[in-house]
Amino acid sequence: MTKGKARHVDFYFDEYIAGVAGSLNAEEQGAYWMVCSLIMSEGGPIENDPRRLAMLCGVRPADIKRLLEKLIGKGKIRVQSDGKLCQSRAQSEVEKSLNRIQSASERGSKGGRPNRKAEENQQPDKATGSFPHNLTTNHQPATSNLEVKEEPSGSSKKRASRLAADWSPPPEWIEEAVGKGMPRTTALSEAERMKNWSLSTRSGAKLDWLATWRNWYSDKLEAQMPKIKTAATEKARLFGRM
Repeated sequence: MTKGKARHVDFYFDEYIAGVAGSLNAEEQGAYWMVCSLIMSEGGPIENDPRRLAMLCGVRPADIKRLLEKLIGKGKIRVQSDGKLCQSRAQSEVEKSLNRIQSASERGSKGGRPNRKAEENQQPDKATGSFPHNLTTNHQPATSNLEVKEEPSGSSKKRASRLAADWSPPPEWIEEAVGKGMPRTTALSEAERMKNWSLSTRSGAKLDWLATWRNWYSDKLEAQMPKIKTAATEKARLFGRM
């Protein structure tokens, strides 16, 4: 698709918070968001121009160079073979936005009428108990951003996988932990820690990451219980003196 300016992109704030919480400080987050915004604004990878980025961020070029090195080292952005800065999620959102623009343009050239195939897809489903194969949804499977190793042909055994560097927890995972009593900010931070653990630990490949997440936050909650009980006992003792 021709490179062009994206008019708007989908922004999932929970995913963004989970992606930066505990891994990027405020200064790094500012530079990271500026790079992502420029990629989405310009419709693709941007020039690695410290002077321009420094002007946009209101810092010195030397500071931008230092921040870019940290972001690259943490896997948040990468440098292409042509030297340009790229971020996979930002590029993906650009392509989705441009696809929407192109689809709207094609519909407009046809008088806004859907094609025959689209009309067929809108016909009521027969009572077969199945969904049409081209059904689309905004919901993303919980393991959509896991790096899964392909199985050899003929093999049916499920392989363990590590979390991807740009992985972020599905919102329902965070809600589940919050429902069990974990503060939302803590849940987001723990999800980031679990990802970093997966990427840096020898045993960081798992078969079922939802089950791993449940064990992870349950262990954290149990570790907090003695502190909560101690605090409650201390309060009761103090009130008893009054």
